[in-house]
Amino acid sequence: MGGWTLIGCIAVVYLGILFVKRLGESVPILELMTLIAGLQWIIGPIIEYASPSGHYKYYMYVDQETYMGFVVPAYLLFMVVILKGVKKSANFKVPISHLEHYSQYGLMIFGIGVVFDLVGGFLPGALGFFAFILSNFKFAGAIILFFSKDALLKKVFYGAIVYLFAIALAKGMFHDLILWSVFFYMFWAIKNKPSLAFIFITFLIAALSLTTLQTIKRAYRSQIWQGYSGNKVELFVTLMAESLVSGDVTEEAEQGETGTNVRLNQGWIISAVIYNIPKYQPYLNGETVSTALFSSVLPRFLNPNKAVAGGRENFRKFTGLSLSDGTSMGISIIGEAYGNFGKIGGILFMGLWGFFLTRIWSKLFKIVLNNIVFISFLPIAFLQVIKAETELVVVLNHLIKSLIVIFFFFWYAKNYLNWNFSHETKR
Repeated sequence: MGGWTLIGCIAVVYLGILFVKRLGESVPILELMTLIAGLQWIIGPIIEYASPSGHYKYYMYVDQETYMGFVVPAYLLFMVVILKGVKKSANFKVPISHLEHYSQYGLMIFGIGVVFDLVGGFLPGALGFFAFILSNFKFAGAIILFFSKDALLKKVFYGAIVYLFAIALAKGMFHDLILWSVFFYMFWAIKNKPSLAFIFITFLIAALSLTTLQTIKRAYRSQIWQGYSGNKVELFVTLMAESLVSGDVTEEAEQGETGTNVRLNQGWIISAVIYNIPKYQPYLNGETVSTALFSSVLPRFLNPNKAVAGGRENFRKFTGLSLSDGTSMGISIIGEAYGNFGKIGGILFMGLWGFFLTRIWSKLFKIVLNNIVFISFLPIAFLQVIKAETELVVVLNHLIKSLIVIFFFFWYAKNYLNWNFSHETKR
């Protein structure tokens, strides 16, 4: 390991330990975001450099010293700013047990989410996006009901996890299941105060499950997307068992996946950006940043040239690589930072980005202190923010639009439904 590689590895390990320690004490969403970024931007590339996958496309395009010489300093500044910004909220014991007073609200919020989950697919364009935000209200409602004194209402929380699993099996898409399971675990931990040993065991089981899921995902999708009419639960369990026993599933899956680390490693895209810019493509000097800012505050009918989510255009421009129209890949915010501002500018941008997020977090946490119900909506607002592979336009668009929807809902509920959220919390 080179110097920057070792420092980066230590930083990610430290953050992982800190995240585990804060489980059961706070809602460490920004710590989770930074940890995911460290795993995908640093740990994944370390594994790839040490044991190359041999894939014709998913490899590191620059040497380790060049890559880590930018990514690690940028990540360290980002991490330090984040940890400093969340220190106050992390040390404050959130009286989340007060959610038990809002079971009726939780049930209604859950119902709103279910309704929009059913009708959202029939709504066009921007309305479809807002329906998606509202459909996620069911998970906020489930979190509130988890703290209810009514044993039956508590089961809605676990029912939401079962629902996520069923949807994942039906679609063959497991991303929402994984993210919301982690969010749910945060709230479960606050209530149940698990020991560090229990948390580590849970994480080991989760890591094994995710690794196994990665090996069977392609085989599972290839069957259900071709009209599989059998029991999907049975198919999924069978593939998982085969993978655990033999290490692979089918020849098709083996040919389709080059290894679990290919999915973890976001570094191959970032390295392609470093290789391509400015050698073949000049620095964009903030072009995509300004585009992201305008796209996040203006609806599409006022901004007909608004960037389209999916990352294809930016991927091709920043990496110089081809990407089919049916494929979506994000260059990540750190890759976007380098492509716009270069090494030093990119490092400084990551610090500014971390500062922006902590400012938003601090404002939202102040609301939580006077309205504990609001805490159950934080995962909805940060659903895209915590993804390390997502580019700025997607992150900002989701963060700002989701907060608009959430604030409007609380305003409407208070002024027109006469909901009372003033169960004030004090130090």
